[in-house]
Amino acid sequence: MTLRTEALSTAKDIATNDWLRPRHLLIAAAVFHLVVTLGFYGVGRYQALPGTFDRNGISFPNDSDGPEVREEATRLSETLVRGQIRDWLIAASPFHITLYSICFALLGPLFGATILSAEPLNALCYLAILVLIFKLGQETFNQRAGLIAAVTVGLWPSFLLHTTQLHKDPLFLVGMLGFILVNLRLLSRKFSWAKALVTGTGGGVIAVFIWIVRDNMGGLLIATVALGGAMLIVQQFREKHFQAANLVGMALLIVISVGVTRVVPNSSRAGVFEWPETSSPNPLTRIAAQIGNARQRFVNAYPNSGSNVDSNVQLRSMRDLVHYLPRAAAIGFFAPFPNMWLATGRHVGSGARLLSGLETMAMLVVEGLALIGLWRERRRFSVWWLGLVAAMGMISLGLVVVNIGALYRLRYVFLILVIILAAEGAAQTLDWCKKKRLVRSGS
Repeated sequence: MTLRTEALSTAKDIATNDWLRPRHLLIAAAVFHLVVTLGFYGVGRYQALPGTFDRNGISFPNDSDGPEVREEATRLSETLVRGQIRDWLIAASPFHITLYSICFALLGPLFGATILSAEPLNALCYLAILVLIFKLGQETFNQRAGLIAAVTVGLWPSFLLHTTQLHKDPLFLVGMLGFILVNLRLLSRKFSWAKALVTGTGGGVIAVFIWIVRDNMGGLLIATVALGGAMLIVQQFREKHFQAANLVGMALLIVISVGVTRVVPNSSRAGVFEWPETSSPNPLTRIAAQIGNARQRFVNAYPNSGSNVDSNVQLRSMRDLVHYLPRAAAIGFFAPFPNMWLATGRHVGSGARLLSGLETMAMLVVEGLALIGLWRERRRFSVWWLGLVAAMGMISLGLVVVNIGALYRLRYVFLILVIILAAEGAAQTLDWCKKKRLVRSGS
């Protein structure tokens, strides 16, 4: 009987490990995303939640750009179907709309200009994001942390919803997570000259992709790579081990990242995050003025929103900026605040607000676990760099973004980094609980 039980247990372990292979997990994630997309499309098609999803499956109250993106992608796809390739190539449309137009041209005859036709691109981005999260967790900690983080993000409700819609954000997340992974490897690995140059150049290509997808986030792109360069220098001084190849690879990455924001024209229509140059000779004053201008543009972009925070606050000097930093950190890490959780918004119902409140409470737990993961691996520079990038992004968005709905969407990339840290914190906490249980059972 014992031998049979052990044999069954061994067979179960083998089957479990077989399903935990990356290929099988990706297939399961792809099927899951398709089912969710079909669900949202069905809800919209049959108007099960009128006012939430339109008949194309687009969550238009939560995404004012969705219908506009659909219309432009549809017009562009018609140009492509008519064989007017030159007109399609030179069309002044954002990159993500151009990609969606290809999906509509291929699948439009079957599904129309709906989220079902956009599913190939959306699912590809969803899977790429999960793979990059796993790689980041594996590079920073281990495979277990990477798997926990990827599963957590893959099941995060609002993130999952956004990946089924007509957004540029999934493309931006793919690029930004890939860019962060390149920086992380330059910090955590010892490269030969050839690999360092290839890595720096590859990261530069990713920076170009990010700029093409979302050129209004150039400031955070530069800040991320600058922080990586500074951390690499500090690490080499601390360890008293000079790695010239890694430094050159990082320098190449910085040059390309900064260069693309100066050479390639900014094509953002809204210009919300565009930081114009100021005439002040003082660099600190220029930084404060640029952040203040970006914040004011965001106020102007959402004049009548019911989910704005501190719209009346203006940042005109470095003193204003420093004084507002604690509040910006609170907004970046903890918004939406409890007073918004049960209220009915102007564009969303109480159900959406309640979901955001539940996600915020979950986010508080995640941030607590992230502190545990950060503390347990505090001797590693790569872990600190990941935490600093997350904090920098959260606080920067808290300084500029006054609309909580927009903040919710834009901070996903930095929340993902927090979730990666939290995955290790959760794993360490579970190991500690198991050890305590074994000690108690042994005694």
